Amino acid sequence: MSLSTFGVLALAAASASASHNSFNRRSHHARIAGDGAPGWKRGDAVSGVAYYGFQNNTQNACGTYSKDSDMIIGVGPNYYGDMNIASSKCFQHITVSLASDASKSIDVTLTDACQDCGEPGNVYLSTAAFEALSGGSLDAGVLDVTWSFGGSSSGAVSAPVSGGSDSTGSGQSSSPPSKDEGEDDEDCDDDEEGGSAGEGKAPTTPAAAPTSSKAATPAKPTTANPPAKESAPAKTSSSTPAKSTGNSNEGWKLTKKLEGSAFLDFFNYDSNTNDNGGVAQYVNGVKEGLAFTSGKQVILAVDNTEKATTRNALRMVSKQTFNAKDQNLFIFDIAAMPAVCGTWPAVWFTGANWPFQGEIDVVEGVSLYTQNIYSIHTGSGCTIPTTSVSAMSKVSIVKSGGNNCDANVDTAGCGFSDHEKTTFGPGFNAAGGGVFALQFDTDGIKMWFFQTGSVPSDISSLAPNPSTWGTPRMSVPTSSCAPTTFFSDLMMIVDTNLGGTFTEGVWAVDGAGGQSKSCKTQTGVETAAEYVRNHGSEFGDDAQWKINGFYIYNQ
Repeated sequence: MSLSTFGVLALAAASASASHNSFNRRSHHARIAGDGAPGWKRGDAVSGVAYYGFQNNTQNACGTYSKDSDMIIGVGPNYYGDMNIASSKCFQHITVSLASDASKSIDVTLTDACQDCGEPGNVYLSTAAFEALSGGSLDAGVLDVTWSFGGSSSGAVSAPVSGGSDSTGSGQSSSPPSKDEGEDDEDCDDDEEGGSAGEGKAPTTPAAAPTSSKAATPAKPTTANPPAKESAPAKTSSSTPAKSTGNSNEGWKLTKKLEGSAFLDFFNYDSNTNDNGGVAQYVNGVKEGLAFTSGKQVILAVDNTEKATTRNALRMVSKQTFNAKDQNLFIFDIAAMPAVCGTWPAVWFTGANWPFQGEIDVVEGVSLYTQNIYSIHTGSGCTIPTTSVSAMSKVSIVKSGGNNCDANVDTAGCGFSDHEKTTFGPGFNAAGGGVFALQFDTDGIKMWFFQTGSVPSDISSLAPNPSTWGTPRMSVPTSSCAPTTFFSDLMMIVDTNLGGTFTEGVWAVDGAGGQSKSCKTQTGVETAAEYVRNHGSEFGDDAQWKINGFYIYNQ
């Protein structure tokens, strides 16, 4: 690749990685009965793990806006109570101590809920509180703690603002519920789930892709005018699996078949804005008419009201989490993806405590990119040997020396750009879509891509045999980056951010990600945010995901 292209890819990768490092804290949806764990009484000490979370100017569960410098805490539903309303415990003081040294303690104020923290006693702290308890650093990532309620708040944190709590029971949330809430009723095996039994955790942002030509499209979807559910069927990939399930010679068993309504039911829908500086307003896509089915195909759209300060879009977070020990194989059969200047679509996985629980990006890019970016981001210690990098013949590493995946050193982690200009955005759509595959198990991490028309028959017959698929696009050996060590409780996320750091970072760059001319040149608009806000008619059919199905296998 040319030096200029290499520089563009490096910039893109660095910008992309920055979009996946914020921790979503609020969880306004499930009604939780009870007050604390069984046998718990107010004042009792609770043991757990403390994570840290950034505030990101997002309204918290108690209805206030906090800063990273505030000494605050978010607790799980067993101690917070009804997740749909501001808790009666809001603004009470809590004492948090190190489990290893009770003399080291801090006083914090309860302002938030944390259903995505895992075990009932786990909590999240603001960065200031975490640093105060850890001795001035975030490097530890997590702390073993004990904590207990004290007296009522001194008023250091302001009271809730009007409308702070979502008491509508809308189902919109910024983190997934525990597995037993809203479990998919179309599991292929009730006894073998594709993920772990732990609770889901919360995410941040992903990628997007745009098109230069604008073909005539049907009436654009808006919140007030959702698209017709029975419109002409979107193009489908010839890779769409047959209805019957074959037998995998390698022991892979289909445990989740996510098509049509089963796909939509598998996810929770985030409801926040300002994701990585973007101008997307995430909404419940089903309620707002932006997520619907056409046969078994799923359509995920963007609101196209002509002018909007923030534009309604989707970030969908799985209700289930995944771990390498579960021996996972994911098949993503996609007919089309967003391909409009200003979009940032992605299919990815992340743990709540970024980057220490890891991140895997299967599909990512922005605007009119035509070359997909595959990447991982971890805590300290995960690398990809140079011999493994050299063996990846179908991709190029996006940053020189970028085989250290520690996002604390460089948020870009380990990223690789596909050589083919039909793996993302307009190039992908023009080729009729394709299939991405991710093997995430105790043997490592591997990712493949197959264009429509070249999809292995064992994938189409739901009897996958990955050992026959040839060299993966990206491969991470367990010897240098053990999945059980660097990746835990990963959520699956599908989203379309609008604008944001990655998109803005390459808005004026010719040649970025395989697109010939920059979006600034093509649109004549100075920034991605300005374009998104003022050109809603461009965010019609070309801004949609058209998904044939996601399929989850386990051994």
